[in-house]
Amino acid sequence: MELTQVEKAAQLQQAVINCSVEELLKVYEELGDVEMSAPALGLACRFRGLDMVAALFEKGITFDFPSTEEIETKYRCYIGQKYANYRTNYSLYLLKILRGGLKGACSMKGMKFTKNAKRDTGKPLPFLADEERVRVLDYLIQNKEKLMFQPEEMLFYAIYARDTVIYEELKKRGFKLSERRVQTITEGGAATDGYWYEYGAMTGKLPDEDYLEVMQQLAMELDGKPFYYTEKMFDITKMRFRDIGIFDYFLSHFRQDKMNKYKMIRGLIDEDALDALPVIEKAGWLDVPKKRDEMIEYASQNKKTEALAWLLDFKNRTADFAAEQEKAEKKMMRELNASPDSVAELKKIWSYKKQEDGTLMITNYKGKEIEVTVPQKIGKGIVTTIDVNVFRGSYVNFYLTWDQIHQHRKITKITMPGTIQSIGRSAFADMWALEEINIPESVKEIGESAFNGCKALQSILIPGTVQKIDEYTFSECKSLKSITIPGTVEKIGRYAFASCSQLEEVCICEGVREIDKYAFKGCTSLKKLTIPGTVEKIGEWAFGNCSGLKEVHICEGVLEIGECAFKDCSNLEKVEMPESVQRLLTVQTNIDITIEIFHGCPKVTIYCPDGSKAEAYCREKGFRFENSVD
Repeated sequence: MELTQVEKAAQLQQAVINCSVEELLKVYEELGDVEMSAPALGLACRFRGLDMVAALFEKGITFDFPSTEEIETKYRCYIGQKYANYRTNYSLYLLKILRGGLKGACSMKGMKFTKNAKRDTGKPLPFLADEERVRVLDYLIQNKEKLMFQPEEMLFYAIYARDTVIYEELKKRGFKLSERRVQTITEGGAATDGYWYEYGAMTGKLPDEDYLEVMQQLAMELDGKPFYYTEKMFDITKMRFRDIGIFDYFLSHFRQDKMNKYKMIRGLIDEDALDALPVIEKAGWLDVPKKRDEMIEYASQNKKTEALAWLLDFKNRTADFAAEQEKAEKKMMRELNASPDSVAELKKIWSYKKQEDGTLMITNYKGKEIEVTVPQKIGKGIVTTIDVNVFRGSYVNFYLTWDQIHQHRKITKITMPGTIQSIGRSAFADMWALEEINIPESVKEIGESAFNGCKALQSILIPGTVQKIDEYTFSECKSLKSITIPGTVEKIGRYAFASCSQLEEVCICEGVREIDKYAFKGCTSLKKLTIPGTVEKIGEWAFGNCSGLKEVHICEGVLEIGECAFKDCSNLEKVEMPESVQRLLTVQTNIDITIEIFHGCPKVTIYCPDGSKAEAYCREKGFRFENSVD
């Protein structure tokens, strides 16, 4: 019986562990094509050494492997889709990592970092000696382009693994962290950025005894730039602050302009990090009487007696009680005289900043209402922009407190003024209770994931001023029933309406030029669809898994239909295809399986002009068709 590809991959890996080089090459010849040979090369780097690595490379084996969902499922690896461009990196087997690998590292998915490899003889094969690992490293560097080996990435993981041998050898050869790594560590990234996610995850899971050394070594790679600060980074580090050395390092090496000082002080109180309190006193963080008293109240409410004692002592040592009382009385009178729409009152509800053109950007909503009206003006400034994550209801946003997130999840209605021109990325994402929101005619930009996960939103009107619907904009809006996409929108982005399972009606107006991949994937309630002739390209999986779809009319003008565009539309019965369609793309997998545009559509009949590309496609692929009559 012929071996499966999974069995072939396993046998090749066993041959690396058990065989001589000559025996291995014979096994490889007998196996024939092995689609997943990268793990075997990685094991050779870990347990066998240069001769075995070179022999495999000479047979064409590299660290590359196919990027298909099938590969990811079969071999339990990453193929570069779940976390940006992250793929399982089998070259990392060279590193001195034990006990299951580096915690939080995305690119080690599916790899097993054992100290010894079990052999058929019963005698275990040990991890390579340092001298041999250096020889292997040199060989990988010499052939890095052909092997798909990235020394800069190896350097990053060597720092976290505390593998001083590999780290020092890479530094001797002049390697530094990649610009992408440096940019991520010093400038941050979106929640969907795999580099940013992994950096935070790996840093948070570092053992306490390794934290300082790893961060100091990373700092040497950043060309003097400070680490980017987020509240999430503080949250994953604060339990270490009982070590005053770690707190000192954190305070001096992370960007203080991004720090929420008072949240940090509360965190120090929570962790009983008393040695850190004199440091923040010296930095002047407790000089504002109101904030100082808030910290005293917080310590009292949470029964942090030692921190409370220190804070009370600080107050007694530094406070001018008469001046503070006078200031408090003046403030109370100002508030009594303030109108509800005054700048002072609005500042209690909204955070905002002035933009270069003098208009205002809303950066945070701090109120408690469940029906919210965004102000048109604050003072003399006109509000034109909703910033990223302003109303977001999930903790991938590092700038909101848990209380704000829970409040955002309760909001049912938002009214925006006619001055709003731009809605930022994830501005309203994961607002689970949001039922009603207007997009004013003034809006020109809607950022990616702006309404992602608004489960209760049933309808929304996209004005004719919007020029693009970005990635994930309305995905997972599971109550959305109908949508009209105006002709001003040139492109409907990836996953824009994916998994909108109640979406029954979609009107795509003339003017739309492209429907990107996965745009409507999983819209299971959609039954009928017309694609106007201005659409030149329908992307891969654009309407995949739309299991309720029965009829599709593709107008004259459409040029290309991507791979799996209507895959698994199991109830699709009728597709009208025009003369203009010139490209109908299919997927050829690495195991000789062809997946067609209408794969999994057993009921479909294609109506197409006589002699058209569509007719030729149907004849070649065996789909039912009838010639349409003009």
